[in-house]
Amino acid sequence: MANSAPPAQTSDDELLASLLHSTQSPAATARAFKALADQCQDAETRLRLTEQPLLAQALSAVLQRTLADLSGPEELSEPERADRMLLLVQTLRCMGNASADNSGGRAQLLEHGGVTGIARVLSGVAEVLSEPLLMRAAFGAALNAALDTADNARALIAGGALEPHLRALSMGPPCDAWAVVCMSLDSLCESDEAVAAFEQDAACMASVLGTLGALARVEGPLARGAMRTLVWVLCETVEKSAAVRIQLCTPDAVLALFDLLEFYLETAPEEDVGVSAPAPPNRPLPAGNRYADAVTQAIVGVSGEDAALAALFPSRALLSRLMDVLASRGGDSARADGMAAAAALCLGNLARSDEHCVALVDGHAGVVRALVGDWLAPGVNVRTRHAASGVLKNLSLAQANRAPLAAMGLAGVAAAGVTSAVVPVQANCIGILRHLAAVPACVAEMVRGSTLPDVLRVVRESDVDAIRCEGTRLVAALAKRVFLANDDLRAAVVGHDLVTPLARLVVMDGERHPLLRQESLVALTVVAAAEPRYASDVLALLAPGDSAPLGRPDDKPFAEVLAMLVRSESEEPLMRASAQQARSLVQQLATHSKDGVLDALL
Repeated sequence: MANSAPPAQTSDDELLASLLHSTQSPAATARAFKALADQCQDAETRLRLTEQPLLAQALSAVLQRTLADLSGPEELSEPERADRMLLLVQTLRCMGNASADNSGGRAQLLEHGGVTGIARVLSGVAEVLSEPLLMRAAFGAALNAALDTADNARALIAGGALEPHLRALSMGPPCDAWAVVCMSLDSLCESDEAVAAFEQDAACMASVLGTLGALARVEGPLARGAMRTLVWVLCETVEKSAAVRIQLCTPDAVLALFDLLEFYLETAPEEDVGVSAPAPPNRPLPAGNRYADAVTQAIVGVSGEDAALAALFPSRALLSRLMDVLASRGGDSARADGMAAAAALCLGNLARSDEHCVALVDGHAGVVRALVGDWLAPGVNVRTRHAASGVLKNLSLAQANRAPLAAMGLAGVAAAGVTSAVVPVQANCIGILRHLAAVPACVAEMVRGSTLPDVLRVVRESDVDAIRCEGTRLVAALAKRVFLANDDLRAAVVGHDLVTPLARLVVMDGERHPLLRQESLVALTVVAAAEPRYASDVLALLAPGDSAPLGRPDDKPFAEVLAMLVRSESEEPLMRASAQQARSLVQQLATHSKDGVLDALL
């Protein structure tokens, strides 16, 4: 080919035209693009050179020709291939520099096929993963071409660029080019198309997990930086995609996540050393570092999929790992607390069927005792206590488990959580107590101790709907147990106001929660029939002009709500049951009313 170097007086346009129409040798073209790449490091020059599309056209054309030479039927000699590799490096350098902070340059590259060419280099040129100069140039071009440019990121992903990023971080010892690979991967994964690509190829996320496990055994900042990028890619994708979570519903994947969590709990990244966060009033305390927290959330997301019940619970290896973590508190280390929190959250997700719950209590009683005695205790880290309360609440759902859990002292430990300032812990503990109210010994413990007055106070003072509703359900359950089946406990209950919280739920939450309304109406009927004091309390709420503050300012009075229920002719099952129960309540009250309060209702 002609001329090994362009004349000094050649204009930029003439030079680019000659490059576009292939009038330079590969070596001369490489030198020309090297000079242009160096010039493009200056912002003003970069913008000037990309005012017209000629640079993007020339770069794209040369890249396509070079790729055709490398993949063509004619085998290149070693010097010829070396020339093409040098040309690739300088072409890609020029693409990357021309695209830096330059939306116009990026758009031109996409329009003329340069972005697709970059993807072809990444996915089709083997040396891109072994030659540091080519690696840095190729992934740098991908980074700058796609940064904050959704169309270019989509084109790269569609061209298969995502998988080479993952392979680059899994092959050989770390190198300086990894920093560029990580930045480019992070940029690509901001696109929704990245999630779709992970969904279509399950091997990708398995590769991420495998690479993370390997990098954890490698020292140095390059390995740690690559891990940081891959952890966020993993965790953000798991958060966004149910399909990816289902892909990871395998014992090996979840065990790998626990290995990763343990690594971050033992090796806090430098940027997180000394970082602490205040405890939010209504949420569990964050973990000691954000990487451990992100991995924990990934474990929770994966194990929370319905597919996990069948895929994970039968695994002896996974269950053994969870049981080993939870078997004993083993000190107050952040590592022990963090691992226990994740293990309890995972186990709670797997304990979502009676069969699994019963199997856990029957087969792993020692671990369940540790959950009760070690991990739910008030002095435990808030996050771990929240996780333990969640799994114990699930275990107590199974009727067969309630007596064994009561024998382990769960009622007393859960009672200490009723007044917790952390709402999730408080809600779980109240739910546990409601399930244990089916056990006579627990009913006596709650009524004779401080649990009932604590619950009544929480129900009265809490502005959290879930706490008020769950607490009122517990009050209703205890009332029915005491007044229908245990005369010995009546004296311990009669001194408490049971009517107001039950009526308040009917007024405030009855339409949204018809089952809860039904439970409260049943309890009101039971206590009114059993104790004149409670019948009088209900009648007082029905009296004309009664101003008892039961609900919000715009809530209807209790008398009006009860009248609506009594007169209802709805055939909807829960509404019909509530109407029948409301009539039973009014009939029961009629035996105590002497002043016409019930005339309107009757």
